[in-house]
Parts: sequence; C-alpha cells; structure tokens
Amino acid sequence: MIKKIILIYPPFPMSERYGKGLEKIGTCLPPLGLLSLGAVLEDNGYEVRIYDSDLLNSNVENLVEYVKKYEPDFVGIYCNTSNYHRVINYADNIKKIRKAPVCLGGPHPIIEPDKVLKNPSVDLVVMGEGEMTLLDLLSTLSKNGDLKKVKGLAFKDISGNIVINEKREPIPDLNVLPMPARHLVDIEKYRPSPHHYLELPMTTMIVSRGCPFGCLFCASRNVWGRSYRFRSVDKVIEEIKFLIKEYGIKNINFWDDLWGMRKEWTEEFCKRMIEEKIDISWSCERRVDTVDFDILKLMKKAGCYSIFYGIESLDQNCLDAINKGIKVEQAENVIKMTKKAGIEVRANFILGLPNETPEKVKKMIKRVLKLNPDYIKFNIMTPYPGTELYKEVKKGKWGFFKEDYGRATGYFATFLPYGYKNFEELEAIRRYAFRRFHLRPRYILSKILKTRSLKDIRKYYDGFKAVIKI
Repeated sequence: MIKKIILIYPPFPMSERYGKGLEKIGTCLPPLGLLSLGAVLEDNGYEVRIYDSDLLNSNVENLVEYVKKYEPDFVGIYCNTSNYHRVINYADNIKKIRKAPVCLGGPHPIIEPDKVLKNPSVDLVVMGEGEMTLLDLLSTLSKNGDLKKVKGLAFKDISGNIVINEKREPIPDLNVLPMPARHLVDIEKYRPSPHHYLELPMTTMIVSRGCPFGCLFCASRNVWGRSYRFRSVDKVIEEIKFLIKEYGIKNINFWDDLWGMRKEWTEEFCKRMIEEKIDISWSCERRVDTVDFDILKLMKKAGCYSIFYGIESLDQNCLDAINKGIKVEQAENVIKMTKKAGIEVRANFILGLPNETPEKVKKMIKRVLKLNPDYIKFNIMTPYPGTELYKEVKKGKWGFFKEDYGRATGYFATFLPYGYKNFEELEAIRRYAFRRFHLRPRYILSKILKTRSLKDIRKYYDGFKAVIKI
C-alpha cells in the first residue's frame, strides 16, 4: 500500500541557470506544479512532503538524508531539460537507500520518456498533466493492478521493456483542482528577482493552461496541450482572498503562459476585483494580439501594474521564421497603448533567432530605445526537444546547433544562426543589448524617480550590478 509520497524539486544553482552577473538577482519561486499535485494527493488521503532543493539550498547528500528519514513509499521528481543530468544523479542516489518507485514528470520526460526510462533508477514517467495520472498510478500500484491501463504513463515492465501508454486527455475543467498546497513549503522564504514585483510579500498564481498559438520554439503545449482552459473567476478570486488572509500577500504575479486570452473572462475578473475592492497589485503575461485599449484601462483600474509581453523580435523576417503570428507594428502599438493606460511594459526579446544578424539586433535596439519599455529581457534562442524549431535545427536548417542539455536555459548560446560568425559574437550582442538599454541616463533616472524606500534602492542597486557584470 502506498501512503507516503515525496515530491522533489531538484536544485539548479543560480550561476548555472543564469550565467555570470544574473545569478545574484535570479528568482526562487514556489513550485506551483508540485504544489498542485500535493493538494490533489492530500485531498485523496495521501501523506505528502515537498522537498524544494532550491529553497533549502540543498545538495544530493542533504536530500538522501531527508529521504532516508522520511521513508517514502513513492518518489516523484520534477525534471526539465537543463536539469536532466542532475535529476538522474538524484534518482541514482535515492535508489541506493530506498527501493520505492521513482517517477519523473515535467517538460523533459514528457518529450523523451523512452530515453529517460533507459536510466536504471527511473521506473515511471508521467506524460502531460500530472494530477489525474498520478492518482490513477498510485491507486494501481497499491492494488498491484495493470499499469498498461493508466493513461498518460510510461514505465518499465517486469522484463525491463519500456511501455508507453495511451495519452491522457487534458483536464477539461480546471475548477475540479484544489488550490495549490502552499502549506507544504515555507512560502515566506521564496523571493522574486528585483524587477518582478511592486511590493512585498509577493507570490505567484496560475489560472489557465494551454496555448492555441503555434510558436515554433515553445514547448508549453507539450505539457498543457493547445486547448486553452481556465479556472472560473470565482475560484481565482477565492484564491486571491486566501493568499491575502493567510500570507498577507500584496503582490501577485500570474505565471500563466498566456493570461486572460478570453476577453469576457478578463472583463469579469477585473470588474470583480474593482467591485469587491480587493487591494492588491498584480502582473501577468500576454500576447500583443490579445489586448485592446479598453481592456488595458480596465486591467489598470483592477490593480494590474505590469504586463510582460513576449515580443521576441522587431524584425518581421525573424518573427515569421518562428511562426510568432504577430506584426512588428502591432507590437510597437501595443507597447505605446499599454504605457498610455498607465501599466508598466515588460518586454521579452529572443536573440539568435533564425534569419537574425548582429546588424538586425542593433537596428532593433534603436527602435526599442524609442519605445522605452519599463523592463526588458534578452534571452538567447534555445531549441528545446519536442519543439518544431528543435526538429528543424537538428536537420541543419537556420544555423548550427551544439546540443547541451545543461546549457538549455535561454541564457546560453547553443544555436547559432547563419547570420553570425560564431557563438562568441552572439553572446557579445546580448551583452551589448543589455547594456545599451539599461545603462542609459534616461533609464537610470526613471528608476531613481520611482524610488520610494530603502528596499527600492537595494532592488535597483542589485539590478544595476547584474547588468554591469554581464
């Protein structure tokens, strides 16, 4: 009988995740995926522990000692591509002291379940959304049932053969899920990066899953599917009130891949926030083709202080190559519109895109400086396994690819477009972009004018130091 469960978020040192400079301001946020699993398991009578290695600043020796004392009947480990080899090391060490089944979930096992299961220490892989599959799996294991009947599962049978079961359909109604079990971690100890909050304490929420758009570089739909599903406004308001009451939360970052895609839902949510006078600041991530000025004004009135737009590039050929589905003029207009509505603009750009050259980036930076968003992020294009872009670059299309799981974080160059001479040139253009934007007198003055406390001074100082070191 399986009763005691441990869910593990493996460590990922800031220096390895972000690289030189940014490690000092990297985020450490609650693992909402594991917290959702924990809530569902507790509701079904299981005893659950969540071990967040990042929060605990833990290593493999600490984890092994913890597992030895807890004696779980089942071990679940979250795994992404960049952390894959470290996760396998954890699984190896856990197997040496505990014979409980070890199950991996997360973006990487979903894409390559057969390769993951070739590791002797991995017994099971949950593919796709984990809540219902995990419940079915645990029940089947407890009854010595037939694992082939568990949808969304891959496993090794008694002969060691790898079996990949039928996929499980995404959960159609997210309202059936309880709130994430935040009591399973020390929520007060998590920290955002300096640019990701307005006031503290801050936490994160996810209110939707899935994305119907087809960006070639994105792996989100491998986990959540393309159907866009969202929790009811009633459920979302209930969770916000809970966070305010239980944890004194003043700032919420909605961590959805695509927040508020349905206009009717957004309008209802904002009106409820206004009518019920819920005094909290919040931010979200949106596409530029899902907003208009009226909805932006309403969001501002409801407490939205910042929107993070995935713009990726201001070169149309680059946007078309990744099937972004937006126009440059559209992105520029939305930036201006959002600022006019009184909402901060946070813009994400990806350098090293197909069809890109250093000259195009420099031209783009000039346009970005005129638009003057409040915050900007420059990632480097990373072809993740399972994406269409990955399949294309593996065949030699668009440029050169030196695959390295450990550097697949979006902060290191592993793919080189044909428009660049070498990887050093690509990484140099990223440093140029960061410094060109952040070291302007206009930008520095804007932060000085926004300073209201010693905490603000510290926040901006940490950010400035990071930019200098990049």
